[in-house]
Amino acid sequence: MSTPRPRLEDRRFLIGAGRYLADLHDADLVAAVFVRSPYAHAEIVSIDASAAAAVDGVLAVLTGEDWRADGLGPIPTRTAAKSKDGAPALTPERPGLAVGRARFVGDAVALVVARSESVARDAAQLVEVAYQPLEAVVSAAAALEDGAPLVWPEFGTNLCVDYEHGDAAACEAAFAAAAHVVEIEVENQRVVALPIETRGAIARYEAASGLYTLDASTQNVHANRDDLAKVLGVASDQLRLRAPDVGGGFGVKNGVYPEYAAVLWAARRVGRPVRWIADRSEGFLSDAHGRDQRSRAALALDADGGFLGLRVRSTSPIGAYVMTVGPFTPTGGSARTQGGPYRIPALHFTSKAAFTHMSPVEPYRGAGRPEASYMLERLIDAAAAELGLDRIALRRRNLLRPDELPATTAAGLLIDSGDFPRQLEIALDASDWAGFAARARASEARGRRRGFGVACYLECTGGGPNEHASITFEADGRAVLSVGSQSTGMGHETVLVDLVADRLGLDRGAIDYRQADTRATPRGGGHGGSRTLEVAGPAVLGAVEKAVAKGKALAGHLLEVGVADLVFEAGRYRVSGADVSIAFDEVARAAQDPSRRPAGFDGLDAAEDHARARISTPNGCHVAEVEVDPETGLVRLARFVAVDDAGRVLNHQTAEGQVAGGAVQGIGQALFEQVVYDADGQLITGSLMDYAAPRAADLPWIEARFFEETPTEANPLGVKGAGEAGCCGAPPALVNAAIDALRPLGVRALDMPLTPARVWAAIQAVQ
Repeated sequence: MSTPRPRLEDRRFLIGAGRYLADLHDADLVAAVFVRSPYAHAEIVSIDASAAAAVDGVLAVLTGEDWRADGLGPIPTRTAAKSKDGAPALTPERPGLAVGRARFVGDAVALVVARSESVARDAAQLVEVAYQPLEAVVSAAAALEDGAPLVWPEFGTNLCVDYEHGDAAACEAAFAAAAHVVEIEVENQRVVALPIETRGAIARYEAASGLYTLDASTQNVHANRDDLAKVLGVASDQLRLRAPDVGGGFGVKNGVYPEYAAVLWAARRVGRPVRWIADRSEGFLSDAHGRDQRSRAALALDADGGFLGLRVRSTSPIGAYVMTVGPFTPTGGSARTQGGPYRIPALHFTSKAAFTHMSPVEPYRGAGRPEASYMLERLIDAAAAELGLDRIALRRRNLLRPDELPATTAAGLLIDSGDFPRQLEIALDASDWAGFAARARASEARGRRRGFGVACYLECTGGGPNEHASITFEADGRAVLSVGSQSTGMGHETVLVDLVADRLGLDRGAIDYRQADTRATPRGGGHGGSRTLEVAGPAVLGAVEKAVAKGKALAGHLLEVGVADLVFEAGRYRVSGADVSIAFDEVARAAQDPSRRPAGFDGLDAAEDHARARISTPNGCHVAEVEVDPETGLVRLARFVAVDDAGRVLNHQTAEGQVAGGAVQGIGQALFEQVVYDADGQLITGSLMDYAAPRAADLPWIEARFFEETPTEANPLGVKGAGEAGCCGAPPALVNAAIDALRPLGVRALDMPLTPARVWAAIQAVQ
């Protein structure tokens, strides 16, 4: 399975034959444009839509009051976050359009539907909204102060959830016994996911049947269908949700958004298919953002540098609303992998998530695991520097050894397999650690500073515990594989099809692949948490094995032997002890011919529901080498090496792409990306003119290697997720490298992003 094979989907993507939301057209399609608040916090005094409604071609102008009058429900949240006293996270009701008050710049207050997008945009400019501006709050620290402006006055507080994890008493004892305590404060800044394809949806409503159809650029059709059906007040089977090709998601397209509900409602109101596609600036305003966590972390060490305890105090501004699982990232998402792959016997983690007048936060590639890894790896480097220890030796001393596994961490996470010390050595060798000193001298001769950074990470993958897959066979002999998981560019169409092709001995071109349609599968978990091979892979294998078992009866009939005399291997049913066999594809064709089937044979079609036993713990070691120009503050990434334990790797090309993609997003956060609001809640980084994303010229070749010697037993394939590895390892490795480069100048700490201005200022501050 690991032999490189071309990805099945690549050709159509590369020649522009992909079919995205904007490629879908109905003859009577009309356009929707949202009117959004220019204020972060304001009372909506009145909305006058008369001038907009009078524009030729305008079909409707809808407001939050219309939403309520039509009896639509609030946008659901599925958050399970709880405070340390057991109370659930505060979850205010969010209508499809704001009612009474706007709570962030970009909050939708009205919807214009017209025969064309240009008409809708012009009319939207004529909607007159009278606002009474109110004071805004845009940081968690400020939001949690006494007297802060309240995002939701009815709660009497901006504290959404006050979370705790670990053993406070054990941690306190560890710190009391410590010979050394090192403490740092780090910020994991707010970012946008920035998928190439922006969010959008096309809604249709059939008045005669009462059925809705929504095509959306989304990652999770089944869960979003169920949530949207609740909003509309209909049964789930009255709404079909599909996703065509999706141009990236990274978590931002996983949850349900008010725009999707609003266009469904609009389609029912105007009796026409309604399309909304966000432009890039609208995406910056209204997409859920990621990260945004400030942590104060302390590490307790014994006299020999052994880790004794980890204490973390975090705060996070989660925005104005609770999105689908928004509070998960700063709470359970960040807590699970605290301590990483190290031997840390005591842990106490607390996190306060606060409402603020900003766009809501949702899981973004890694959802807490990158935040935990960044904080810990920064802390370990700081401890080494403060105590005069070698940072590599400090890691070697404290990494869990293979003979200590399986082990349950102080955070409660079961690590069943891995070899963390060996991965560290492989990464150091691959990045030529031995030759670094010479390269640093060469850089210094040119007036540059060179730094080397290491990050050992641990994460957990396999989100969404259940998955469905089915395989059916057509009259022409083709097989159809339908899955409830979903690819948004990750290669599922290749890897899952190859699982079927290899087991059944079929040509991969003879297998059709279906996903992202609630009519294709009865249930599914979409994409999120690097889950597909861990959860959907076994479901696919289960369906295939059922088809093989059903085929034995037909193969026995065709070969005139008993089922007990048959074995199935290499795509063929063979008669034990005889040189007689028949290929599965021949059996599949015979299954379509009544004259060749035995009585009572009901075909080869099969389906499987797989329930995940437990999550897996992928891990790795990433190394970054940078060169810094002290005169300008410019940080150049010279080399990046990733050694990842993703368990058994089924397709190296796809896995390498996943690691490289995640690493680029992690590098982007480390060097360039940051969402910035001013004190009044205005979004300063509202376009690609102001928000910097990495370009090809900013990046070296991502050297991705896989450590396949410790597959997991958490799933039948032995696989561990690879999709979030880069986001876990790249930011701490790169920032550690930059601080290493500048430490001789007196720089001890830097926050992301490492912009030239920020780095130059840090250098000037210590000179």
